[in-house]
Amino acid sequence: MRILQVSSARRLGGGETHVLELTGKLRELGHEVLVAGRAAGPLQPDIALPFLNSADFLTALRLRKILRLETFDVVHAHVARDYTVVAAAAWGVPGVKVVFTRHLLYPVKRHALYRRVDGWLAPTRQILNTLAPLNPRRSAVVPNWVDAGKFAFRPHALHTPVNVGLLGQISPHKGHDDAVEALRTLGPQYRLIVAGKGEPAYVDALKRKAAGLPVEFPGFVSLPEFFDMVDVLAVPSWEEPFGIVLLEAMASGIPLVSTACGGPLDIVENGQHGLLVQPRNPSQLAQAIVRLASDAGLRARITAQARERVERDFDINRVVPRIADFYASAARD
Repeated sequence: MRILQVSSARRLGGGETHVLELTGKLRELGHEVLVAGRAAGPLQPDIALPFLNSADFLTALRLRKILRLETFDVVHAHVARDYTVVAAAAWGVPGVKVVFTRHLLYPVKRHALYRRVDGWLAPTRQILNTLAPLNPRRSAVVPNWVDAGKFAFRPHALHTPVNVGLLGQISPHKGHDDAVEALRTLGPQYRLIVAGKGEPAYVDALKRKAAGLPVEFPGFVSLPEFFDMVDVLAVPSWEEPFGIVLLEAMASGIPLVSTACGGPLDIVENGQHGLLVQPRNPSQLAQAIVRLASDAGLRARITAQARERVERDFDINRVVPRIADFYASAARD
């Protein structure tokens, strides 16, 4: 198939890495894939377009001309502000199928142009449910992924004190305050490592809240360095669209505790691949951390099963062919 990936991203992040990895793997599978994006954007696009906003008529016209002149089987957009631009560009253009991926939890606003969309992809069941009001003619859950071959499975002995790690955006909805509260009840046998960046005002407030507790804020860290430091990964988010860090920890042999909300419910079976607790419940979070830290047999079983889960259901070599199959099913109609 000849496929056009579209993303108006201004900077490189998780979504943009997703597009780049999808493009690379589809090419490995024998498809011809081009990328449309901003000229100065992070994707180094084959086709440069302005992408001013979601009502950018100029970009829609230019993209429409490209779709008419070149033969694409599928055009696939990944950013919400690009949906209307891509749908408008493809309106009335025969042959090309329009596919959108929805990565966010809140519902998509209805739009008349979405009648041109042939299929919607969602990485979790919860996100797929938010698409129901659109009455999509075709939709499917296809998860995000990791390249399991790039993660060494290296379970390690516990540090003293036990290091509990949080990794990613430092933000209130990620549950960092709950992790600090959980640490208060855990005692001196535990330490919290909060890696990542966030709004300075919130990070400063979190540091004040953690004053006197064994909490470290190392800022940006590489994944191998981080996973070597931590004994348990905590993901105490109040809401979580997916949770790539869960897959990364599972692939690396790091036992995890996550809140039972959003994406983690599709990734982790409680007691099999990690432990799940209720959001905004520091007491449950602390109890689950102690349970993992105090039971070596449980940690060994969970980490082994988690690695198997990633290899079976979330490895890029298994997931991307499912997206190609979705394209093919749309193209057949």
